[in-house]
Amino acid sequence: MKPIQEYTKQEKLAAIAEYNPCRTERNAVLRYLLAVRRDDADEIAYFESFGDCIHHIIHNVRTYERGLLFGYASKQFDEYGWLRGMLPIVERIELDVHNAIHIGQSIDGTYAVAVDWSTGGAGGGSHPSVWDEPIADYKEAVKDGIGQLERKYAYAMQHSSDSCNYNAKKIRKLIAKLAEIKRRYLEPKQLSLFEFA
Repeated sequence: MKPIQEYTKQEKLAAIAEYNPCRTERNAVLRYLLAVRRDDADEIAYFESFGDCIHHIIHNVRTYERGLLFGYASKQFDEYGWLRGMLPIVERIELDVHNAIHIGQSIDGTYAVAVDWSTGGAGGGSHPSVWDEPIADYKEAVKDGIGQLERKYAYAMQHSSDSCNYNAKKIRKLIAKLAEIKRRYLEPKQLSLFEFA
């Protein structure tokens, strides 16, 4: 299959029309479609610098433009031609093996937060990325992660009658550990003065 850069205008329009974007991709697809219709060479070149097919182009444009919020302005494709939006983790605040807060930090110092959680059979998790909300302050990032876990555990506790997925005993232990982390990271430290003899 030839790369989209070698398509005629009509072939490009047909390929874009055939692409079935999800709701979040529609704006990028529309911008590319309008650029092709209007023969906007600069805008077409911009889009086509992100890949050789519609799917690659749209995914990579969206990741690149979201990465701008975190200070990423270069295009670094992986070996498969994708832009990855993952941020390096600078801290992992662990409650236990399956429950943790991941603080990621971009090159401009902006933070993103993701959590891993497990309350028995139910759980989930992710890695900090450009798709998370940008947070300027470290303490606010920790606060956001704690809030995410508090909401997960509150939901789980409300549904703890399903003891397979939401183990009430485990949830209570996790809530207690989270309260300890909240005190350690967010409450002001008490300083004491000692007299030296």
